[in-house]
Amino acid sequence: MSVRYRKTRLDSGLRVVTESMPRIRSVSIGVWITSGSRHETARTGGLSHLLEHMAFKGTVRRSSNEIAVSLESLGGHLNAFTEKEFTCFCALVLDEHLEQAVDVLADIVQHPVLRPRDLRSEKGIIQEEIRNVQDTPEDLIHERFVETVYPRHPLGAPILGFPSSLRRIGREDLIRYRKSRYLFSNCIVSAAGNVDHRRLCRLIDGRFRDLGTGRPARTRPPGIGSVRTRSVHAPISQGHVCTGAPGVSYTDSRKFPLLILDTYFGGGMSSRLFQKLREEQGLSYSVYSFLDFWSDSGLWGVYASTSPETLECALEAIRTETGLLVREGMPAAALERVKSQIIGNLLLTYEDCGHRMSRLAKMEAYTESYTPIERVMRCFRSVTMRDIRAAAESVLYGMEPFTVLLKPGKIH
Repeated sequence: MSVRYRKTRLDSGLRVVTESMPRIRSVSIGVWITSGSRHETARTGGLSHLLEHMAFKGTVRRSSNEIAVSLESLGGHLNAFTEKEFTCFCALVLDEHLEQAVDVLADIVQHPVLRPRDLRSEKGIIQEEIRNVQDTPEDLIHERFVETVYPRHPLGAPILGFPSSLRRIGREDLIRYRKSRYLFSNCIVSAAGNVDHRRLCRLIDGRFRDLGTGRPARTRPPGIGSVRTRSVHAPISQGHVCTGAPGVSYTDSRKFPLLILDTYFGGGMSSRLFQKLREEQGLSYSVYSFLDFWSDSGLWGVYASTSPETLECALEAIRTETGLLVREGMPAAALERVKSQIIGNLLLTYEDCGHRMSRLAKMEAYTESYTPIERVMRCFRSVTMRDIRAAAESVLYGMEPFTVLLKPGKIH
């Protein structure tokens, strides 16, 4: 598929990045504010996500219903999400409806009315989201895990916030946060699909006029926690475990060997963890490893669910396999197979313009550059067994892992 990358920094400071895919009819477009939950204070935890919700409650030009109908009536989709370091407002439309999508996105990002009555009702909706996490053990233990690795830092706090912090947030907090974070210099518009770059730049330049100026304040780096093992109780029937260590940043050169190692260790049915804990020992229905990459830090971990009676056995099995991984590495015979698995997955996801849109934005935010998919594949293919051993030792060797156990019982 023929793809062409373009980037423009507008006079306002806003950046526009695109990948043109002329043989399809759709366009995925996202307005990325490079601010998320890590840019909040302890008093206002959950503010970024709340502000994202409030953008859909109405603007100076549109009611909440008119926002909902604006693109759905054209067969398109309008959505938004908040992460640790980003808030994204995005749309998927036919190429002929790109102008309408830009108009709606510009409206909700720049001109939300933030009515007090809407703030009260949306807080209630997010309280339900928090309860849903508490009722979903897999989500709950991941929240407690990152909180244990990075305590007393916004990076370790839940994106949704806490019920207590939500209650404290007022309309003035939302306004102050918008003024400090919703800035031209803090905004990236990315688009992938059948999009003309110059036309999109004209549309963006014409409709994005009311963001703030200046530069956002820098964030402080996180420090890791001192408590290595923690037990949490909830009214559940299974036991759950999450164990791991701080990882590396998005731009760290160890990212590629770590991704290969992670795929071999816990990525899918053919992974070492799945075969050992599920197929051979029958300890866990669900088991996998995971990696998170942020601007200055990261996370590596393993998750498993099992019966309460075998929870300690599952944890011991994970520790045994992790120890063997550090001491022995992955078999040389598995290296090419795992590389093929990763590259195949890359190519399959690369056919999706929404995935490309997100990839474009994060590359620009973290590196201010563009890496073609062909170069990414070469990076994976060039990884050696020595690279993998060195990356594994740097992350896993010599540090007592962080471990969270979620057990049945009364919440405390």
